[in-house]
Amino acid sequence: MIRSYLHFNDNNKHLPRDHSDHDRLHKIRPVIEQLNKTFSSVGIDQRLSIDEQMCSTKIAHFLKQYLPNKPHKWGYKLFVLCSLMGYAYGFEVYSGQEEKKDKPADEPDLGITNNVVIRLARAIPRMNNHIVFFDNFYTSLPLVNYLNKQGIQCVGTIQQNRLPNCRLPDKKELMKTSVPRGTYEERVSHSDGVDFSATAWKDNKIVTLLSTYVGAEPVGKVSRYDKKAKQKIDIPCPKIVQEYNMHMGGVDLMDSFLGRYRIRIKSRKWYLRLFYHLLDLATINSWVLMKKNLTAKGVTKKQLPNLGEFRNCLADTLCNIGMSGGSKRGRPSTSSLERELQIKKQKGPQHPLPSKDVRVDGFEHWPVFANR
Repeated sequence: MIRSYLHFNDNNKHLPRDHSDHDRLHKIRPVIEQLNKTFSSVGIDQRLSIDEQMCSTKIAHFLKQYLPNKPHKWGYKLFVLCSLMGYAYGFEVYSGQEEKKDKPADEPDLGITNNVVIRLARAIPRMNNHIVFFDNFYTSLPLVNYLNKQGIQCVGTIQQNRLPNCRLPDKKELMKTSVPRGTYEERVSHSDGVDFSATAWKDNKIVTLLSTYVGAEPVGKVSRYDKKAKQKIDIPCPKIVQEYNMHMGGVDLMDSFLGRYRIRIKSRKWYLRLFYHLLDLATINSWVLMKKNLTAKGVTKKQLPNLGEFRNCLADTLCNIGMSGGSKRGRPSTSSLERELQIKKQKGPQHPLPSKDVRVDGFEHWPVFANR
């Protein structure tokens, strides 16, 4: 019954498909804008990551995409800007059409995939040396050059055909058995006032990375299994690879949170499935913020509630908001007196005790003094 009356936008304002400003996400657009505004109001960490996220669904809809490398391969695709703890500062739902609404005049047009990163980076403060990590789906020289001039550093894997006139060794040469595992080659260039570092490293495959703030040095060590020696050995690992592996997993961490607890209500309306996903996204963000604040106050990791406990406490608190508790002053009415007599006849406690979080949260539990 609630879902039948649940709407987020005025359908009379929905422009037809042949209109130039037609919005495929019109039914849920206010929710997307409000959540993006709220998520980005929190202080942004220094290291961030951008990646795709899947809102799994079985609905037959033209917005549904297929991502073979995701645990849930079919669903709505989202582009998310995340911190290392899994907090989403911004997101964009892929609808098959580029969002050009309220585009600043100083933003360049670098193609559909690069423009996604530029739009998500609007929430990042300029000239504060924030570092963004992304994969080879987004990385290109024009994008890295633009972000560097905005004071945002970048690290990302990149396809070698996107590096023109770069003298990195050919992949076929590096993959020869005569070249030991862990071999790397670095090339540094300077263009338009920006320093670039491109590194090719041999692991199971050849990995090529591009960065504007870190290079191959200092070289560390990683452990890999050697089939000939039948044991693990240490091989060289450039610094740029270590940085990428350490800070790229923010969106994947949020995906793991979404997989543990999520709203499983089924619906035939496509925008309700997206709404449930965004509701889970907001719940995870609030849980991550709570853990961050409690850790800053000295609470140990074992004392922090897990996601399941947090969702239960959140549901209990939201259900009790606005409910009056306790007895009223004055002479009781006949109906209330009869109700109290019936309660006294029953065995057990008269009222179930609220949870500890509700009793000590300091919300609506203090007397209110009025001038008379």
